[in-house]
Amino acid sequence: MSVAKKLAPQFQAELMGASSVLIGTHLNPDGDALGSALALSHLLDGMGIYNEVLNHHLPPANLEFLPGVGRVRQEPKREKFDLCVVLDLDSTERLGNVEPFFGACTRLIVVDHHIPHEAPGDLRIVDTDASATAAILTEMLLEMGAAITPDIATCLLTGIVTDTGSFRFRNTTVEALTLAARLLELGGDINLVSEEIFQRKPLSSARLLGFMLERMVLEADDRIAYSVLDFNDFEVTGARDENTEGFVNELLSIRTVQIAALIREPKPGRIRVSLRSRGEFDIAEVARQFGGGGHKNAAGCAFDGNPEDAVTGLVPRLRACLESS
Repeated sequence: MSVAKKLAPQFQAELMGASSVLIGTHLNPDGDALGSALALSHLLDGMGIYNEVLNHHLPPANLEFLPGVGRVRQEPKREKFDLCVVLDLDSTERLGNVEPFFGACTRLIVVDHHIPHEAPGDLRIVDTDASATAAILTEMLLEMGAAITPDIATCLLTGIVTDTGSFRFRNTTVEALTLAARLLELGGDINLVSEEIFQRKPLSSARLLGFMLERMVLEADDRIAYSVLDFNDFEVTGARDENTEGFVNELLSIRTVQIAALIREPKPGRIRVSLRSRGEFDIAEVARQFGGGGHKNAAGCAFDGNPEDAVTGLVPRLRACLESS
């Protein structure tokens, strides 16, 4: 029995025993994080349970199509909640400025599919083999016999589609495809999700992608590819960090490349790194050396510094990762 099915009764009991629920996820929320959070919010609406979705960052432009996205707040309307649920989160520090509100909760549930950095939560529903947090949540809702509306189905589909790269990544499993098919049956709009996520990008994003490809560097017999986008690049193109979604996969798509990294400086002195790898190359271990994390083949980190020092510190670790696997 899967983790989701095993713990679904406890999850249901926790929700039904609460009169108010605070929902949250990680900094810079992606499709899986925000889709899962909003799906749960819609579910609680249907159950007549007061809830709020709280996040350090507001939703990025490419996720503004999600049903109910306008309910995401950066400060809560009320001070106390019976229950807090955090989704797609491997460390409470990644809650950012809203962490104190979750720390004040009497009961905390964690639903996640990352390798955890820590183990908070009175109920932990963590399955590192799941393709997405939305997949875990979908399986639980089906097990609970919950009323999955088209809006809930679209939010959950967004999580599965984005975390599997539209079913192209190695984490695309039979379970992920089966759950996605069930969500389609329940009214999920996969055409809307695919178009908004993968086929509608601003001109600034295309210009920034050109800079990234032009500056691409190949190392280790073309098995490592990396590129750097500095703050000036964002200023010149008018792009935002959210517009780099999927860029690193373009580097990994080169036939010879086994490890890819995109180093960017969306704000002066603030470095963000996206890492991808193929096969057995554990890029999450590299991310953890810089205070980040993620999955074996998809990870990231953020720290203060400048692009030049980031390259100096990161590239040798990429080579070590290549040599150790």
